[in-house]
Amino acid sequence: MQLQVGNSLYTLAEGEPVKIQPGQKVRVLYSFSYKVADTASLLVWGSLYTRNLGAVNRIELAQTKTTITLDKALTWQTYQSSIEIDVGAGIKAGLYGLIVEFPGFENAQAMIDDCIEVAGAPSISDMLPALMAVMMLGMIMPMMEEAESDHGQ
Repeated sequence: MQLQVGNSLYTLAEGEPVKIQPGQKVRVLYSFSYKVADTASLLVWGSLYTRNLGAVNRIELAQTKTTITLDKALTWQTYQSSIEIDVGAGIKAGLYGLIVEFPGFENAQAMIDDCIEVAGAPSISDMLPALMAVMMLGMIMPMMEEAESDHGQ
């Protein structure tokens, strides 16, 4: 599976998380082989998840369900598509897995553990350097203006 975040494309791997922000939209690119006797509709779910005692817990704030149409194919065909997932602004910071699944079909899924890191809201200590720079500029600018006006006289 690949993940598109903005204009960047990442190949997902377990233990090599792609960092995203809460409230961001990501696109998951997937493909699979199929053959069907007639045109068929297929439900597709894309979701971030965590594991709890081995069970997959899908995160409702980062889940999309959609339906795709498979054209009639009497020989094996490859279907390539993508599913967009809105990572809800209320999602907690942490490591998540990504799953794309087709409910109703056993073992018809792709999942990668710990491949997405949702960043937390910046803390005051994260913002402190920028805040200090702004405060310093606020103190220096009046002194520079005063020096300029003294120099011009």
